[in-house]
Amino acid sequence: MRNIRTIVLALINASGGSIRGRTMLQKRAYFASLLGAIDIGFGYQAYYYGPYSSEIDAALTQLKNLGFIEEASTGFGVVSGGFEMRRYDYRLTEDGRKIVEPLLGTPEYQAMEEAIRRIQGAGDPNYFELSIAAKAYYILAKQGKEMSRTELQREAQKFDWSIQEESLAGAIRFLEQVGLATGA
Repeated sequence: MRNIRTIVLALINASGGSIRGRTMLQKRAYFASLLGAIDIGFGYQAYYYGPYSSEIDAALTQLKNLGFIEEASTGFGVVSGGFEMRRYDYRLTEDGRKIVEPLLGTPEYQAMEEAIRRIQGAGDPNYFELSIAAKAYYILAKQGKEMSRTELQREAQKFDWSIQEESLAGAIRFLEQVGLATGA
């Protein structure tokens, strides 16, 4: 699986054929890459909800336009500043499943399934929990050293990320459970 669109289709399929939320999709892809399921870089950069790949976002748009995935949006009202809150959910179409089908027995697809199993087995975190864990790991990887929780929180502020102590504790537990951290 070298094509980013194929990887995104495989990720959705390995997640049960659908993913609730663009942020969830981005974070599952991020952790799948860290867990060795994806062997190409997606140019992750710091963004509102943690590491974000514009390449994955572009692939989602292409897959939707090609009819391989369906995108459904749910509105949650308007927040201060006039911004509308929406969640975008993704589901494979029949054509999308046909693209994924030949991949099912390959070692690459099995690695993707294993990465998703590890993520789900670590408590199957929601998008917010995965976002905090992704932020923490992103900072740790960028610093290249162990950091205290206080240092992590201080570094997060440089990205305009606010990480509360309780959320950080959950993120560290998740990272430990998937084998990406050894306590902070």
